[in-house]
Amino acid sequence: MQRQPGMTRITARIDDPHGEAGLMAESPTRVKRCKTPHCNCPVINIAVLFTGPCALQFGAFCMTIKAKILCLVAAFAIFATIITGLGLRTMADYNHAIDDYRHASDNAFNGERLNRYMTEAALEMRGIYMAQDDAEALLAADRADARADRLNAFVQDWTKQLRPGELPEFDALHDKVLGLAKGGHFIAQYTRQHGRAAAFTIGATPDHLRFREQMQMQIDAMVAHINQREIDSRAALRRFETQRQQQFLVMAFGGILLLVAGSLWIAITAIARPLNRLRDAIIRVSEGGYDTPIPADAGGREINALWAALDILKSRAVEAERLTQARLDEEHRLRELVLD
Repeated sequence: MQRQPGMTRITARIDDPHGEAGLMAESPTRVKRCKTPHCNCPVINIAVLFTGPCALQFGAFCMTIKAKILCLVAAFAIFATIITGLGLRTMADYNHAIDDYRHASDNAFNGERLNRYMTEAALEMRGIYMAQDDAEALLAADRADARADRLNAFVQDWTKQLRPGELPEFDALHDKVLGLAKGGHFIAQYTRQHGRAAAFTIGATPDHLRFREQMQMQIDAMVAHINQREIDSRAALRRFETQRQQQFLVMAFGGILLLVAGSLWIAITAIARPLNRLRDAIIRVSEGGYDTPIPADAGGREINALWAALDILKSRAVEAERLTQARLDEEHRLRELVLD
């Protein structure tokens, strides 16, 4: 079928993703292109979407609807990555806080053990001095040796567990505690060789008693300091849990609100509002409102392509109406000539 003179042929191709190749060729109204550079990368286009010059036009964007949706998906991915990173960081920090608390608890327990082992060693040596006879003193000497061995082994083990410079109080007591353990071995051996009375003479002296009392005071001060560290570590762990929970809540609610707001913004400004305007224009044109204005830039390539198509349809309708009226006028003129 040949075209009638003056009619416009639609040459839009279906394989044109934006529908602009043919529509712009013969449309009376050219689609206005935005001057902002366009990038097909969704992540880069986020900046163009929210901060580019087109964003100041309240809906007239250079980016396609597909690109905007991809930008939203990229924003979801970035948000998920941030949440994942925060979760991994939280796990690492929480494990570190748990290790500190566990270490402080171990130190507190070891401080109490040191105090108990020191007391047992001192009591066993006193048992030698207070024995009723040499046989009882020998039994006490054996127990004193065992307590001294356990005290010495415990001090060595705890020294390996402590970090360098972690507990200066223990460093100051280290040699004294080992000296007490060594003294226990010496008193036990001296009792076996010279008897209870000789051991009492060299061991139960005022100097040894003062030394033991001073060391006990140092141990008590160290244990109190360690217990305070455990309390501080427990409080720090609780503060960490509370702060990180608040951070997660703020991140989650804030991110969800931003993403929901972005989704609604794209859906309303880039899809719903332009399509509603296009629908109203199509209805007016279908009712004969051929004076309906066709915007040059309605917000996005896809929307602009639809407006260009409507412009072509409107032009064809106007042309068809003009030709129909011309044909009717010609028929009326011929009828008048025949009647005359």
